[in-house]
Amino acid sequence: MSFKEVISVKGFWKSVFYLAIAFIVIYNLINIGFSYGFNFDAFAEEKFAGTGLVRFIVANLISGFIYGFIVVFLQFRGKLKREQKEK
Repeated sequence: MSFKEVISVKGFWKSVFYLAIAFIVIYNLINIGFSYGFNFDAFAEEKFAGTGLVRFIVANLISGFIYGFIVVFLQFRGKLKREQKEK
């Protein structure tokens, strides 16, 4: 099972995108809850002040992509291995 075979499966990148978005939303909700007691104003004030906004967006996009890619890659690879084994 090669890397290129897995990432070229139909729906792979779409799944990575949706899982990354879900990760970003859930992670930030948990962060707001534990770190700021669901005080959205304090969260926004700290994260979006100055250059913090760019850092916040870049960090979320990178972490979401990495998480989504790893999880989806392992899921699709496992699915392809099972299909190959059944043949």
